[in-house]
Amino acid sequence: MYTLLIADDEADERALIVFLLKSYPESFHILEASNGREALSVLQRGRVDILLSDIQMPFLNGIELATEAKKLYPDTEILFFSGYDDFEYVKNALSLRAVNYILKPVSPEEFDKSLNEIVKRLDSQKIEFTQSEEYIETRFRGEVMPSGETISENASAAADTLLLRSIELAIKLKQPEKLTAQVRELLHKYRDTPNLSHIYIRYICTTLLQLLMDAAPEQTEEDFQKAVREIYTFRHFSDIVELIERYLDMAAASIRQELDAPNYAVHQVKQYIHLHYAEDLSLNLLADLVYLNPKYLSNIFTQSTGCNLNKYIRRVRMEKACGLLLDTNMKVSDISQAVGYPNPSYFCKTFQEIYGTTPDRFRQGTERA
Repeated sequence: MYTLLIADDEADERALIVFLLKSYPESFHILEASNGREALSVLQRGRVDILLSDIQMPFLNGIELATEAKKLYPDTEILFFSGYDDFEYVKNALSLRAVNYILKPVSPEEFDKSLNEIVKRLDSQKIEFTQSEEYIETRFRGEVMPSGETISENASAAADTLLLRSIELAIKLKQPEKLTAQVRELLHKYRDTPNLSHIYIRYICTTLLQLLMDAAPEQTEEDFQKAVREIYTFRHFSDIVELIERYLDMAAASIRQELDAPNYAVHQVKQYIHLHYAEDLSLNLLADLVYLNPKYLSNIFTQSTGCNLNKYIRRVRMEKACGLLLDTNMKVSDISQAVGYPNPSYFCKTFQEIYGTTPDRFRQGTERA
């Protein structure tokens, strides 16, 4: 028999939960509390295996109550229900290893599904724990083992985190093919995983959704909130996959459009010049970098910046040279090498053409000022 505590300030909601529990073949010892403080008092008087808690309650909200419950009994299973679909609540619920987060009014089907999962976890945990080699040693030491925290689950969560980071990186590096492959890998992982916490899967999918929508600038915060609500109300994982796939297509298309735009190529070239100004920079090298014909790159660069590539490279190098002249005691010949001019004489000639003075006089004049 499992002890179950229902914490909700609405008597009708508590009555509904009690009614739904009567249809279960399992035998529950049912306790009730009408607010967070009363529920905490019940918890302090004795062990509770399952906590069914509303989020918004007087004196102590559901998240705070669940936090205290975990301090008292780390293996307590938690199921939240609330009229609020706030994503922050979901994240807090996940941190407490809640099995699910059901929106009110409570659906009997969703409730049954979540509670069955809880009972299966408790039963499985009991069997695995008593059969484990650590059981005798733990009993001898008088320690309590935490529930639901297995090496495989922790490893799975770590793998998910790495995959989400790879997806984020693929978006930043503008790699639509890699992005598509990694998103589908993550979704495929959970197609046939019925025993994993529903709230965990939905949280992962919501995090993924946020990354994809950030990559599609036409999507608004309102669009995101609407999509999150859909994720937390869908009954079937296939519906979540369909939603994610839709936003994946949008994100990939947005990235491809950006890659095809001339301005993106110009941006990439400018960025490369600022990082590699000390190196030998040629039109052919820069064109190869962005997979464009050299003549075409030269034309779009001039149209975008108002100056040709050679002038832009020279300007960047001279700006860097001025910085070194003002901020260091480096010799002019060394500065010449540092900004991409192997020949100091040519460097000085170019510098004078632009600034109307030699590098040495530029440095001295600034020092006097």
